[in-house]
Amino acid sequence: MHKHLLSFILAVLIISVCFAQDGGSQKLKGTIAGSTTDKSAVSPYKDLISGAGDAKDWEDHNTVLVFDSTWVAVDTTGLSHKRIHTLTKVLKPEGIAELRAARFDYDPASNKIEISRARVHRKDGTMEDLNLKQLVDLPQPTHLIYWGARMKVLPVPPLEVGDALDLEYTTTGFAIAYLASDGEEERYIPPMRGTYYEVVMFGSNVLEQATPPMKLKSHTIVMPASMPAQFETYNGEVYAATLFQDGKLLYHFWKENIPAYEEAIRSPGPSDFVPKVVFTNVKSWAEKSRWFYNVNENARAFEWNDDIKREVDKITANCKTDTCKLYALLHWVAQGIRYSGISMGEGEGYTLHPGIMTFNDRAGVCKDIAGMLVTMLRAAGYTTYPVMTMAGARVERIPADQFNHCVVAVRKADGSFLMLDPTWSPFNTELWSNAESEQHIVVGSPEGEDLSAIGKFTSENNDFSITMKSRLDADGNLSGTVVLEGKSYGDARVRREFSDNGQDRWDQVVRSRLSKADPAAELVKVTYGNIWDFYKPFTVTIDFRVPGYARVVGKRMDYTPFVSKFMWAGGPQHNIPTGLTKDRTQPVFTYNPRQITLKETVQLPPGFSARKLADERDIGGEIAHLKSNWKKVSGGIELNQVWRLRDRWIGPKDYSEVWKAYKALQNTDDLAVTLEKGGAK
Repeated sequence: MHKHLLSFILAVLIISVCFAQDGGSQKLKGTIAGSTTDKSAVSPYKDLISGAGDAKDWEDHNTVLVFDSTWVAVDTTGLSHKRIHTLTKVLKPEGIAELRAARFDYDPASNKIEISRARVHRKDGTMEDLNLKQLVDLPQPTHLIYWGARMKVLPVPPLEVGDALDLEYTTTGFAIAYLASDGEEERYIPPMRGTYYEVVMFGSNVLEQATPPMKLKSHTIVMPASMPAQFETYNGEVYAATLFQDGKLLYHFWKENIPAYEEAIRSPGPSDFVPKVVFTNVKSWAEKSRWFYNVNENARAFEWNDDIKREVDKITANCKTDTCKLYALLHWVAQGIRYSGISMGEGEGYTLHPGIMTFNDRAGVCKDIAGMLVTMLRAAGYTTYPVMTMAGARVERIPADQFNHCVVAVRKADGSFLMLDPTWSPFNTELWSNAESEQHIVVGSPEGEDLSAIGKFTSENNDFSITMKSRLDADGNLSGTVVLEGKSYGDARVRREFSDNGQDRWDQVVRSRLSKADPAAELVKVTYGNIWDFYKPFTVTIDFRVPGYARVVGKRMDYTPFVSKFMWAGGPQHNIPTGLTKDRTQPVFTYNPRQITLKETVQLPPGFSARKLADERDIGGEIAHLKSNWKKVSGGIELNQVWRLRDRWIGPKDYSEVWKAYKALQNTDDLAVTLEKGGAK
């Protein structure tokens, strides 16, 4: 490691330690009284700011974090005090707009935030302290979850390229809701008292918000000696040191020259590929499992009343089997409880809303929807538990909270669990959505469960099929019938666009698909299956015509299979992981293995025959594969094509195979055929 870099790290660490020890209380007088510029003082960070480089050193980004330093002090209750110090340099004019205001998010129910200092370091070395009286406390923008999150916003005076924004602030508490109590800080103690956890991202944070590149990120956690922690680094190199200091344990993590991790389309959550540290003093997942069970049982989250019992009996009245009862209760909850986060106050964020509350509100987030199903299943006589899981990324073996979703486990007679997810089950034929293949789970049980994972599904399990019978006339006009049908997740994709629209708009959805396939396409007739019947596939049968579709030149007719164009007209609704590009540095994540099956039988006009059929294609390998072929049939020709993706998570080293198969799926011209009047039979 170069000498100047060691000096850089040491300088930032000294700054961080000093800030932590004095509690961030050394505020300049001008900070409170008003915005001031001290032209006689020279910025102590002038050399650091200059040494951070310019846009060409950071892949043409608009800003760079010269340093991002966090110092966390944890007491024996698990209560944490964080002191954060960042210095951001403007590299390009666009960065001026990005730093026009400083925003500090917090949740009054779980944490508080105090801004200690905000200062601009001009490129000439002078400093300007911002007036903290200009801070405005506002509600955060919200969508679907309304738990009262707030933000403090501070206007920043116009900056110039080469200037830097210096922010120091403190937070107390965690980023989720905690138990309320009488004390000012007692209310921020975590519900799993005496424990602390963090997932520290070196390049992108846990909330999946993009961060600029960083010269240095430093993160220090000070734990009581009686609370030793375990940690592990993932997805690349992060430096770590564990020290004894004044009777405490000091865990220090740092990384230098961190690029900006801009999430690519079809990527997993950043925690799957951005360097990170997972840290906690919780000893095992079983300990976490027991806590999750007990905190909800103590809150009496799953008690039911007479109204719920009557509804359960009504829902299951015609069921003769357990499977029927599970389906009936799952879909009552999935279809009947809307996703809308309403705060219940104390315990919000980590305890499930009482089933009685959700039954009356008919609304909640995933944990509350899961709690409603646990309640109704218990009322029906089943042994059920809430489950913590992570949708969209993996969970590491270190038992720190890494979850973003809640589901349901039903204990079977042999002691194993059957998994149900009412949040992801609306208009889905499965008890467990195949979009949650291989997802990590921890069941909250009285015995305590270890981290485990859902089994893997096959691509054939999630097939989306488009079957077309078409007719050409001698003028190139096309007419026909196409049927959409799927299995499991494929069926969910068939239903999705119709379930998301009122039934009065269904025909318009179909017209839109046809016109995207060809602007001249016309809808003749459409027949829909029963979208509310979850025991059999939902089908859509479309009669259509496309005037002048095939190109006719003399006795020759060129035809590109309409089924392939119709497939792309549906995009993601037709099971396609759209948006992939040739070059990729991040994993591909599609939630589940999948398959698309195309079949088109073309009746040729009298006197016409196939002069040249497209070559058979067999492209890709075990991970991603496409196979297609034309063949002659009585009165016409027939195309069969199958594209499949074996895995839901594909690393960059295997991506070339995915791209080859995907590119072949895109290339409809390779499927074109030449027809000729009076040609060979």
